[in-house]
Amino acid sequence: MAEGGSGNRRDTIRLITDYSSGALEMGVSVAVGVGIGYWLDGFLERRFQLHTSPWFTLFWLLCGVFAGFRALFRVARRLEEEQRRDDGGNGGR
Repeated sequence: MAEGGSGNRRDTIRLITDYSSGALEMGVSVAVGVGIGYWLDGFLERRFQLHTSPWFTLFWLLCGVFAGFRALFRVARRLEEEQRRDDGGNGGR
C-alpha cells in the first residue's frame, strides 16, 4: 500500500514539474523576445537613426509567444504519449 502511494505521489510531482517547466519556458520565451526586440529598436535608433520603434519589439514579442506556445504544446504532447503508453501497459484501462 505504501508503495502505490509513493508511486502516485512521484507521478503527481512529475506532472507538476512538467507543467511548471512548460509555463516557465513560456514566460522566458516571451521575455527574451521582448528583450531582443527592445534592444534591436534602440540599437537601430541610436546607430542608424532608423525609427523602427515599436515594430521590432512587437515582432519579437510575437516570436516569443509562438515559441512559448510551441513549448507548451511539446510538453502536453509528451505527457499525452506517456499516458497512452501507461494505459497500453495496463491493458487499456
